[in-house]
Amino acid sequence: DSGFNVVYTTRDQTVADPPTSAGGRIMPITIDVCDLPQAGDALQESIQQTFGRLDVLVHNASIFDAGDLAHTGISMIRRMNRIHVEVPILLTKEFAPMLRANKGSVIMMVDSGIERPAPRYLAYNASKAAMTNLVPALARELAPDVRVNGVAPGAILWPDDMSEADREKFLSRVPLKRAGEPSDAASMVRYLVTEGNYITGQILRVDGGRSVG
Repeated sequence: DSGFNVVYTTRDQTVADPPTSAGGRIMPITIDVCDLPQAGDALQESIQQTFGRLDVLVHNASIFDAGDLAHTGISMIRRMNRIHVEVPILLTKEFAPMLRANKGSVIMMVDSGIERPAPRYLAYNASKAAMTNLVPALARELAPDVRVNGVAPGAILWPDDMSEADREKFLSRVPLKRAGEPSDAASMVRYLVTEGNYITGQILRVDGGRSVG
């Protein structure tokens, strides 16, 4: 509803009915973003040919595999770092010229829980912490042409293996006493892109106050 044309990546080749937008075109591209640098080159070419410009890059791809110290191996660590650290760095590098040309914006979808890391998600938390560190690092490097910020959702999407009792226990420590909606995180992204013209290098939490509860 902000008038943007939106390209999103998917590994599912069966996507038939992409979401609709009142303000612009929404286009899925079937590609594995971990297949770098080939994926970055193909994605850039597709965006350039279809729209001719790029104003916003949102790093939203994520995996959320459980594993405490005893159940965390090298393959899990590398998989987490690949999607949460390597891909954001390399795709931002790939698209930096287009973003600079349009005074664009980069958004990192991080996690409000990394300051209180759960031991069952050791590799996930470590890689998301590294991703969070990219926000100020890239904000300095891409300034003054490109703004870089992070959005840190809280209790919005639950782990599949989390019981109802554990969810209620978690929410009891959230000052707003309820879970959020995906639209809450999306609204923050939209604000940073369309209104936050003097904001860069910041992490904005969308966690119902969990970080101060």
